[in-house]
Amino acid sequence: MRTKAVAERSRKNASPFLYRRTSFIAYGGDPRFSTCLFVPAAIRQICVYVHGTYRDAAFYRDQLTDFAIRNQVLLVCPLFPAGLIEPWDVDNYKLLRFHEIRYDLVLLGMLEEISQRYAVSADRFMLGGFSGGAQFAHRFAYFHAERLSALSLAAPGRVTLLNDRLDWWSGLRDAERLFGRAIDIPALRALPIQLLVGANDDDDITIAEDDPGWTPGANQAGATRRERLDSLYRQYQRIGCDANLEVIANCGHEWTPLREATIRFFEASLLAAG
Repeated sequence: MRTKAVAERSRKNASPFLYRRTSFIAYGGDPRFSTCLFVPAAIRQICVYVHGTYRDAAFYRDQLTDFAIRNQVLLVCPLFPAGLIEPWDVDNYKLLRFHEIRYDLVLLGMLEEISQRYAVSADRFMLGGFSGGAQFAHRFAYFHAERLSALSLAAPGRVTLLNDRLDWWSGLRDAERLFGRAIDIPALRALPIQLLVGANDDDDITIAEDDPGWTPGANQAGATRRERLDSLYRQYQRIGCDANLEVIANCGHEWTPLREATIRFFEASLLAAG
């Protein structure tokens, strides 16, 4: 592992495109994946925000840059490209496992590289995502809650309930076998969780049984994103999680109206951490 002194020397010789609003940077552990960052002059903590199906990672980085500057946050927006292995696939990262790829471990590897490059701790970080990114984020938290200081979930379409009678991804019955670790319920309870959805995000997204994404229990949480997020919220409440559900007026399935609530939540988390 590189020392902090080596990281400092590398910083002095680095391209300016690797600071502040960066270009996309390949992940050394698997260059199929990359990140775009905002790197402030002083760094207090890392915040990861994960794109939805359109994979507009730079959009979220740019929308959260003012927050990052104000709070000395290194902002990490990974890019998980579509069409890997299966040319028509767009959902790969959302369920954490896809063929031989473990997307949760890809993210942790990215953060280890970033930690070394910028001499900042990645032991704990804030995590958020919109739509498909929120699918990834809540599933990541099931296996790595101890690494998170805050979790913001904005309008996920398919949710994994805390149900040990159904297999992954609708439930958790075989999750320990698939991922090699059990869900850490005490760590999940200790994690501040924000759930966000637009009041008008009410399209029917029922998954048909002939859909490649269907699995038994796929529609157990409801037919719309609002219904599904409410089901997830009630489950989090049932096990004693520190969770809060916000329904944003005059908002459909879109992120921009959710931006201010997202930032307020992350800033409150930073304030609570001291």
